[in-house]
This record gives sequence, structure tokens and C-alpha cells, in this order.
Amino acid sequence: MKVKKRLLMLLLMAMLQSATVSTATAQISRLPNGIIVKAGKQKVSLLTANGGAFCLSLNDSVAPATINSVFIDPGNKVVTPYSVISVAPLYGIKTTYGKLMINTATRVWLLYDAAGKLLIRDGTYSSTGTSIQITHTAKGLLYGSGNKSSKELEKNQSASVVGNGVVGIPYFWNNAGYSAFGVSVNDDTPATWDRTNDKAVLTWKFTGKAANLYLWPAKTMYDAASGYVKLTGRPRLPPRWAFGYQQSQWGWADSAYIADVAMKFRTHKLPVDAFIFDFEWYTTLPDYAVKKEGKEGFTDFTFNPKLFPYPAKQIAGMKSHGLKFIGIRKPRLGNAAALDTARKNGWLINANTDSRDLNFSNAGLRKWYHKKNKPLIKAGVDAWWDDEGESYYTCYYWWNKAQYDLLTSARPNYRHFTLNRAFSPGTQRFGYSTWSGDIMSTWPSLADVPKDLLNFSLSGMYYGSCDIGGFQGTPTKEMLVRWFQAGLFFPIMRSHSNIGTTARFPFLWGTDGEDAMRKALNLRYQLLPYIYSLGHEAYNTGAPIMRPLVMEFPADTSVANMTDEWLLGKGLLAAPVLNAGGKRNIYLPADTWFDYHTGDVIMGPKIIAVNKALDEIPVYVRAGTILPVGPVIQYSEQTSATPLEIHIYPGKNGNFKMTEDDGVSYNYTKNDTRTTLYYWNDKTKTLTWNVTGRYTGKNVYKTIKAVLGEEEKITTIGKKGRVVFRR
Repeated sequence: MKVKKRLLMLLLMAMLQSATVSTATAQISRLPNGIIVKAGKQKVSLLTANGGAFCLSLNDSVAPATINSVFIDPGNKVVTPYSVISVAPLYGIKTTYGKLMINTATRVWLLYDAAGKLLIRDGTYSSTGTSIQITHTAKGLLYGSGNKSSKELEKNQSASVVGNGVVGIPYFWNNAGYSAFGVSVNDDTPATWDRTNDKAVLTWKFTGKAANLYLWPAKTMYDAASGYVKLTGRPRLPPRWAFGYQQSQWGWADSAYIADVAMKFRTHKLPVDAFIFDFEWYTTLPDYAVKKEGKEGFTDFTFNPKLFPYPAKQIAGMKSHGLKFIGIRKPRLGNAAALDTARKNGWLINANTDSRDLNFSNAGLRKWYHKKNKPLIKAGVDAWWDDEGESYYTCYYWWNKAQYDLLTSARPNYRHFTLNRAFSPGTQRFGYSTWSGDIMSTWPSLADVPKDLLNFSLSGMYYGSCDIGGFQGTPTKEMLVRWFQAGLFFPIMRSHSNIGTTARFPFLWGTDGEDAMRKALNLRYQLLPYIYSLGHEAYNTGAPIMRPLVMEFPADTSVANMTDEWLLGKGLLAAPVLNAGGKRNIYLPADTWFDYHTGDVIMGPKIIAVNKALDEIPVYVRAGTILPVGPVIQYSEQTSATPLEIHIYPGKNGNFKMTEDDGVSYNYTKNDTRTTLYYWNDKTKTLTWNVTGRYTGKNVYKTIKAVLGEEEKITTIGKKGRVVFRR
């Protein structure tokens, strides 16, 4: 027994010695994901996170560690191998992607990339007892952080709040080669950063006694996006129908009106996938005049019988014609009895005010909310439109958590989709879209939309959208047409209008307006195979669907802040007309470009002046692009025997991964997909392809028409194949 005790004592001593290194100036304690370093009176943790980032962790009251935050993906369990660096007074950790170090004598921290390049050389930190600041020199251009502090792509500060179509995100990418993301102790008072006082010195501010600053080396915006989704979560795909056109308005009159509009869309051959309903679907009057105690008899969780006297039957009829149902939700209650229940249970965000807004972070409330909404899902509601949820920073996160869990229980394995007026980090894990708010029906508002959505793309929101036509007011015919033409190149294409304005139904805007909008809708649906595949790319790599030109041309100073044209993927350049008159200048960066409509070749860099008729849309395709183009269909789930066209744009080698799946379930997360990798060899003028994956649903394409200029070749896809064109 004495021998066993002695061996146990020796083992414990050995473990303690391996876990702690003592010096005159520092003590290191080793953790599974990093080390705790004592520098002076302050303890600092240098940690690894989610397989691709470092975390600099500070805490004034306990040993620093990662803060529990909804911003960080709990599903990423990757543990990063690391080694400890101990060369007094320098201590740190080293991984395959870089090093995070601290000098315990000076309390300066440093960040290196994998090649040993010093990215941050003078990081410091300080505490007031109620807040923490982290400061370092940050030269270079900064991107990310949303559209609140500025609609420009380049940033000098963040504003971590949410509002009507605006967001601030505690994040940036520095083109000097790294990204940073801040987490405070309270997700509803997020960290902020600022570089306005001194253009070289950047200061992070964290309210509270703890702070986590996540850092990862990132040479490009693609590296930044990849690191961001490793940290905060992959952007799940909405259902495929959500990539089609969504028609919304405030002012659906009654059931006959809904049926008539649906009939006109189909008979006029105007593709559409969803109708979106405002207040009138569940209540007879808006709740804006309802007082804090609520209104007796107000209906929060029922169908308005004027519009939906037989909801399940009507919604089933809509679906039989390829139309999904999306209903608006508000983050508050109007019914007096329901409000009384919420107040008694402490479910409101502040029971001592006039607010009727719900605190969705409360698990008890979410359970009650499930019970109230479940009959609506059972009746056929496909998705929600969440409006006015900016009362606290994480409202949309917890609101979507409630709706996601409800859908999982009511309709297992069906993809969650919501339209939301803002977002916070991590909401992309739900299959979540954000629109740019209640904007005006003006040309300046149209020009602002791509600024907003490109900023969304660089801040972790992959499915940006807007009120096509503007919400407030009635646009001119020309303005609405141009808005449709821009909208076909947004990740989510949705129109909307305020009550009392002319609905954005194309058939209400004259024959020429309708024809032009139909042409835009047809192109959207033809591009669905491409755009949907980009959604899969976003899920797998973090690359956004809608990309600023600076992502592909980082050395071109002309595009560093450009927002009036953008890329879908790497190869399709949209340059819609965003002003009256049809004229605009278009900049094409250094490459070979093809006019999508005419096939004309343009060598960049070049500025071209165009003058487009009402139904003409400026679109250009980059050399080396392989572009899948589907047939014109009336809704996304409509199948067609028409071959998938594979358009090849020569001048260099190229490849594209086209991904197909069932479009409605999460089976794609388990690799139940069919991926066709197309490859173009420009020298031999040969298109080859290889098909992988186990998905074999009836909606997959079986035949392709390969198109190179005026030459076309039709063949079956099979498991692999090749087509050779004339040289």
C-alpha cells in the first residue's frame, strides 16, 4: 500500500510540473486548449478556438477562459493541437495557422501567421474594473462590422447595435493579413472597435470584467470568411424555394384577392415561389395603438378568417401551384390575457415599461410560444417574417431559436427560413435572411441596397435581401423595373410595399414594365442552379454568394470600396442600372470579360459607358467561368426535361461545382447531395465532368447542353463525361 501511495504521489508531482512552468516573471498553466500566463498581477489566457482561431482572454475576477456566447458555434468541437512557446519573457502557443505570444515583462501581446510573419506587434490591454480595453496598431484597410457605422465597405469603427435594417458586428478583416472578433460578458452589450482618433491605433472596448478577442491570420477575404464560419457557425441553406422570387405586400384584402393575384402570376407567366403576408393574415388591425395591458380579443396566433377562412385547405391549394406561405411575426403580444400571462411569468424584456416585447432568451417563454404557434405550422405555414425585433441585440437570435425548435418538433428535418430586419453573429446557423429595412421608394435608396447587402456579406450574413421597389412610397415604373433587375442578383429576391401604395405585382405596371420584370424574373430562375450551388459553397467554405469585387481583385484600388457592381460567385459580374435614364459607367477589372447577352468580348481594365433600354440588364462573365443555366420555370420545384445548359467562357481554364439535393431537408449536412465538378481545359477546348454523392432524386438534371459561343453539344451526364469543341 505504501508503494502505491508513493507512486501516486510521484505521478501527481510529475503532472503538476508538466502543467506549470515558473519563472521570476511569469507562471504558465496549461489547459486543453491553451495556456494561462501570469504577467504582473494580470492573468491572460492564450487559447485556440474552433480549429482556426486564437483567443486572447482577459478576466478581472477569475481565471480567464472562453466566455459562453451565442455568437460562437457550440457545434464546432474541433480541438486544435498546439505547442507551448517558453522563451522568457516571451510565452505563447503555436499552431499550424500561426502563433499568439505575450511578453510578460512589457505585457505586450503579438500575433504571427503560419509563415512567421508578424501581424500584430504591439497589442496591449487595460482594465477599469467595469470595462476592458485592448489596443494595437492596425494599419491597412478594414472591412466587415455591418452597415451601421458606415455603408461604405471600408471601415474605421464598429457600432455593435441593431436597428431597422442596420447592424453593427464586433468584427473586422484587415488586409494586412488577419481578422478579429470580440466577445464581451453580455451578448446584448457587444464589444466595439474604433480607429477614428488615430488611423493607425485601433481600440477594442468590452463592457464588464471579462473579454475575449478572437484572432486568426487571414491573407484574403476568403480566408477571413472561412475563419469566421469556423468560429461563429456555417450558414445553413434555406429551402431551395427561398432562392426563387418572393412576393410580399402590406394590404392583402381577402381570400378572393389572394387567389386572383396567384392566378395572374401563373397565367401571366411571372415566376414566383412565395407569397408573404403582413398583419392582415392573423389580425384585423395592426397592434400599434394597443396599450401596454393589451387588447381583449386581439388575435396573435390565429388566421384572420377574412383572408383564410379555411387556412389548411387554402395553403395546400397555394402549394399545389408552387406557392409557399410566409407570415409576418412581431416580437410582442397584443392580446390582453396573453400579456397578463407573460407579465406574471417574467417573459417580457422589461415589465416596468410600456413595452409588450417578449424576452425570447427565456426557455419558459419559448416553450409557451411553441404551443401557440404549432397549429399554424401544422396548417401549412412554411416560414416566418420576423419584424421589429431590435429591442435587444440578440432578440433575433433567440426568436429564431424558438421558431427553429418549433419547426423541428412540428415538421422534422424541414429547413428553417426566416426574413429578419437585422442579425447578430451566429444567426446564420439557422438558415436566416436579413432585409435592409423599411427603405424609401427612391433612386438613392436603390443605390444604397447593394451597399447594405455587400456589407452583410462581409459580416457573416449570407442571405441579404431588400424591399424591391422600396417600402415607403410608390416608385416610378422605371425605378421598379431597375430594382427588379438589381434584385435578381441578390441572394434573396423579395419585393414589398407599404399599405396604401401600389403593390409590386408586375402586372400592375403596364405591358412594358411587366415584360421587363418578367425578363428579370426569368433570368433569376435560369440562374438558380448557379446561385443555389453558391449557397452550398457558402455552407462548405464561408465564401459569400454576393461578393464585392475587392474579394477577387484585392490589388485593384479602383474596386476597394466599389458597391454599384458586384459578383455572384467568382465569375458573374452584375452591374445593374441604379439611376434614372438607363445610362451608367461600368468598370471591368483586369481580365477578359464577356457580355452575357451578346457574347461580346471586353478586355479589362476598362470603363465602358452603357445606355440600356428598360428591359436590358448589364451582366458580364469572366473568362474561365463555367455557368450552369437552367430552363425558364414558374417556381423552383417545377421540374423540366429541358437540358441544363453549361455555358463556357473561354480564355483560361476553369471549374465549377454544381450541387443538387432535395431542396427541403438537412440531409445535405450528411453529404446526401449530388455534386458535379465541371472542368474546362482551355488549351484542348475540352469540358469534362465528374459526379459524386449519393443523392438521386427526380429533380436532378440528367442531360446537359454544353455551350461554347455558337457551338452546342447535348449529352447525358452519367457519372462522368467529356465534350470536345473545335479549336
